[in-house]
Amino acid sequence: MSAERDAATTGGGAARPWPAMGRARRMGPALLVVAALVAAGTVATVRAPGGPGQGQPPAGGATGSAAGAAARISVTYQQAKADGTTAAYDWGPGCDTSTGRLRMPMVGAPPCVALSTKPNGGATWSGVTGTTITVAYYEPAPGGLTTALASATDSPQAVLETVRAFTAMLNRVVPLDGRKVVVVPFQATGGSDDAVAGRADAISVAQDLHAFASLGGPQQTSAYEDELARLHVLCLACGLSVPYSGYQQDAPYLWGALPSPDTLITDALDLVVSQLMGKDAAYAGEASMRRRRRSFAMVHYDQNPPIYGALNQQLTRQFASTGLRIVDNESYLLDLPELPQEAATIAARLKSSDATTVIFAGDPIMPIYLTRAAAAIGYFPEWVITGTVLTDTTTLGRLYDQQEWAHAFGISSLPVPTPPSQAQARTLFEWYYGRPPAAAKTASLVLEPIELMFVGAELAGPDLTPTTFQQGLFHMPPSGGGPTDPRIGFGPNGPPPLPAYSSPADFTLIWWDPGATGVDEEGVSGTGMYRYVDGGKRYPAGRPLRATVRFFDRTGSVTGYPVPPPGSRPPSYPPWPGSPAAAR
Repeated sequence: MSAERDAATTGGGAARPWPAMGRARRMGPALLVVAALVAAGTVATVRAPGGPGQGQPPAGGATGSAAGAAARISVTYQQAKADGTTAAYDWGPGCDTSTGRLRMPMVGAPPCVALSTKPNGGATWSGVTGTTITVAYYEPAPGGLTTALASATDSPQAVLETVRAFTAMLNRVVPLDGRKVVVVPFQATGGSDDAVAGRADAISVAQDLHAFASLGGPQQTSAYEDELARLHVLCLACGLSVPYSGYQQDAPYLWGALPSPDTLITDALDLVVSQLMGKDAAYAGEASMRRRRRSFAMVHYDQNPPIYGALNQQLTRQFASTGLRIVDNESYLLDLPELPQEAATIAARLKSSDATTVIFAGDPIMPIYLTRAAAAIGYFPEWVITGTVLTDTTTLGRLYDQQEWAHAFGISSLPVPTPPSQAQARTLFEWYYGRPPAAAKTASLVLEPIELMFVGAELAGPDLTPTTFQQGLFHMPPSGGGPTDPRIGFGPNGPPPLPAYSSPADFTLIWWDPGATGVDEEGVSGTGMYRYVDGGKRYPAGRPLRATVRFFDRTGSVTGYPVPPPGSRPPSYPPWPGSPAAAR
């Protein structure tokens, strides 16, 4: 670490970014702490040299028309409207032509697509036939952290029941050119950090199940998703910490659920440059610091060997162009038993560096120890939140030293929270089935990759392949952008760098209010809440902030919404014809 600190003090040294945990955009509230704890054991995603080819079926795979002919991707209502050709197509009875989306109570419901009167392409890829699309549902092996924490979430049986229920619902609602998605549970053979088992499991999913895609994968090794990409199988909601270069290398097989580290760190540092650099540390906890010009330190976690070479080069150029100087660059390897001692060492170094402002870009457990260690030695700087791995949730913010975290502020890609009863996945399930899902705590997490699978297959059209799946999502009309519904888009409509293989494409601004009371993301009442500036207004990723941000000003800020605000509320529709709810 000393070499890194020495490099950082030259003014051009770039801190390595962090591994970002998977899904958080609409995560089920009760899963937050569990997911954070699981993430505390994750390592950064390792990429092997080279990458798989694109657009070719695996050996013994597709024999249909897509294997050698030009693909036909679906025409969306928005596209036809722009072309003035909506009257030329049949949009089906499920299309709401006023929104261009299916009649589902979702802000980002699947787009309407023109229904085809011709047969689909048949067996266009391994796992695809004229009537089915085989999808593996990855189930972690028993034992380990996930099993130990199962009591805090839903049982595996409840989760699988909910997976199947959501799949059955979407098979009825989303047109897939005559095909249906078939979910096949796959039980992992090794722990979440077992690379050998992960690679073997990927081979089984590809060659034994003949799956077109996998929903999820192991959380502590990239071997599974890397091997699936090599074998030309999609992995959805995998890639826990993939830099943009990793998405590019594995395209079109790997799809994530948070902005890449490239996006997050660039937006956080833009905040530092546009709002903080060259000004006094007005938000510091120590009075003497508030009268001093800011000096910056960074704390982040890493792995050995590092994998973020391209991003480091980008950040080095960015630092040089803006004049941002990092006086102390602290990295740590994520080893839970060692975190308390590591935190004490880092806190002492931060204080000796005389940094007024600490940019934290690490896991959600380290701040528990780091803020306690800083308080113990009387070091009270500003803390800049980068929104990594759920450090931007009230549930976790309450675990940090409140004297320290009272001076924390920054960015978040998460939505302003609403009560669990307002979770979109739950209301969607109740709309179709007339009852809550079996996995009531984790329904949002369960729905995310399934929804992505259906929308990608719908937009891919009759010749479903990984390439047309990518083309379809790249043409997906973006949705959202309000306080409780982040803007979701891929390809040219996603967050930079482009084309995007993960989303959302915007962020909001937050600060910690230690005196605010209310319920956290798990519905637990308590003291200490994140406040969202300007009611949770969201800003496009990759664009500089122009206006002055009002951190630590309650005027116009919110800690949550009892119901989604106007403009962010999903449309209301009667239950889907033929659904269990409609039969009641």
